[in-house]
Amino acid sequence: MASTSAGRKMRGNEKVSVRAGSSKSLQKAMHILFYMGQHGPEMRIPEIASGLHLNKTTVYRLLSALERLDLVQRDPEDERYRLGLKLHELGTKAVRARTLQSEARRYLREMAHVCNEAVSLAVPGAGGVLCLERFDSPRTMITVRTPIGAHFPAHCSAAGKAVLAYLSEEAVDAILLNNRLTRYTDHTHTRMADVKNDLRRVRERGYALDEQELEYGLNGVAAPVLSQDARLLGAVGIAGPTQRFQGKDLAEKIDLVKMTAQKIASNLGERSSWFEK
Repeated sequence: MASTSAGRKMRGNEKVSVRAGSSKSLQKAMHILFYMGQHGPEMRIPEIASGLHLNKTTVYRLLSALERLDLVQRDPEDERYRLGLKLHELGTKAVRARTLQSEARRYLREMAHVCNEAVSLAVPGAGGVLCLERFDSPRTMITVRTPIGAHFPAHCSAAGKAVLAYLSEEAVDAILLNNRLTRYTDHTHTRMADVKNDLRRVRERGYALDEQELEYGLNGVAAPVLSQDARLLGAVGIAGPTQRFQGKDLAEKIDLVKMTAQKIASNLGERSSWFEK
């Protein structure tokens, strides 16, 4: 019995050792891919081994395994290795899977949980500014609700203005003329010059405000989601009762929408390379 128990223990230890070894090999293989991505485009085994402080035999073994998976390609003439097209294929699929709506959803939920207000995601669309996603709060009694897929009143909603402010002059004119500058309250801007002046202020401060322009007793704040080259991707906004959008509360909500917009842009891969560590 003791011999059987010892045998089982040895086999168990061997399995643990194999798993640990496999894990270390995987880590080394991934480091090789990262290193080639940063220092390529083509490298020889001694260069990789020296740069990563690995044995040349180990590097050769791992590169051979990666080559069989089409993750690297070897030039038989000069024995140089470069990243394989399989990585491009996988990277393309990863980018496609990271749509604005899917990536923004968890950050919108997080923002709604922090501020306990209604939150939304807006994007430029055909003929106006579309509501792509929204989460409502039981604390907010909002009469005017823009359902998913519907147009925001672009000239008098924070999310709408955060989008308009980063579109071309021609696109802004087309949207405002198409949607018309409808007056909803005494605070609504109904002159093109006033709206454009408001959009200029949005660009200057990096966020948009709705101060009872769409509904009495309702305020909002929104920030643009921008790519690394300042290309508009969309905008995230918060809306709620006017009394909760004053002083310190407003300052906190402004910081929150700006931070959320930055997180979404970063998570979409707009600010970093896949190979950055």
